[in-house]
Amino acid sequence: MPRKALIMVLVVVLAGLAGACSRQQAADPAEAAFEVLKTSWGEAETSDEKTTLAEDYLARFPDTEHSADLAGAVVYYRGNDLEDPEGAYQVVSAALEQIEDPEQRFLVSMEALSLSDSVDVPLDVAEVANALGSVRALDYNEHLSVAETAIDVEEWVVADEHSLAAMELATPEIYRADYPDREYTDEQVAERAQRRSALALANDGWALYNLGDTELAFARFEAAKEVGSVGYTGVPNTPLYKFWGRAALSEGDLDRAIELLGAETLFGEDGSDSEPYLRKAYVAKNGDDTGFDEFLWATRSQLAAAVDDFELLDYEGNPVSLSSRGEGKVTLLAFWFPT
Repeated sequence: MPRKALIMVLVVVLAGLAGACSRQQAADPAEAAFEVLKTSWGEAETSDEKTTLAEDYLARFPDTEHSADLAGAVVYYRGNDLEDPEGAYQVVSAALEQIEDPEQRFLVSMEALSLSDSVDVPLDVAEVANALGSVRALDYNEHLSVAETAIDVEEWVVADEHSLAAMELATPEIYRADYPDREYTDEQVAERAQRRSALALANDGWALYNLGDTELAFARFEAAKEVGSVGYTGVPNTPLYKFWGRAALSEGDLDRAIELLGAETLFGEDGSDSEPYLRKAYVAKNGDDTGFDEFLWATRSQLAAAVDDFELLDYEGNPVSLSSRGEGKVTLLAFWFPT
């Protein structure tokens, strides 16, 4: 799972705790405090309040099964929302010093490393991975997390090593073993295993390109395209186009770079990361950025897919089709998942 997505998952996990079925408070003071935290979390309305709750719990109970989730909350709310990555790192690193459980140490260390863009984090991603690896073998998601973090900190050998390890674990058999309680069909398992493979291939391609193995890097990108899937807008649900486009730009293949980075900028998971490189490719081809915004709009219109007509029920249970709304009107769909 990508790190940016992982941060959002941590937020959803903590936000959903308040809606979970209540359990009898355990005799363990840490679990009793966590029950109180869940209630308070559901009532918290601001990032300041949630930051305080997470940091207070980590200060009192740094080494529990909840350490990584709370560290992720601190990184997200203090580091991102409150724009205080240094403060977030101080809190997370203080907890890390007291964590003995190897799995929680790994997860909390990865949260600390996610702050490396803004803070000089004195952690070595290879050492973090090896510490857990000395206890047990890393699973697919752990290898992937290490690879993505290594890419962020430009540790290309580590990124290559763990991308390859993730590729080896991207099999239907291992995917099914990872989710023994899910009733997936063989087709669903195969599709999800291919997604895993595509993500690992894209990451390894970028690592290899930065290690100077251009030929193998582009072969990895092609392989990722072959086995990967795309969303409704035709963009892979991996960073493939971002990495491939940047490599094409560096190689001087401006048309290919603009094609890939344009799609990623407009419809990718985090297009803002690719926009500066798209602009650079556009300027290299056209001499300056005159007309860049018009180019973006034209590209959006060219790539945008027409939505198939569908029908859903409104709040009163009446069927409403998209086509009945009339062409050219903006329609907002809100999906609610009560728990």
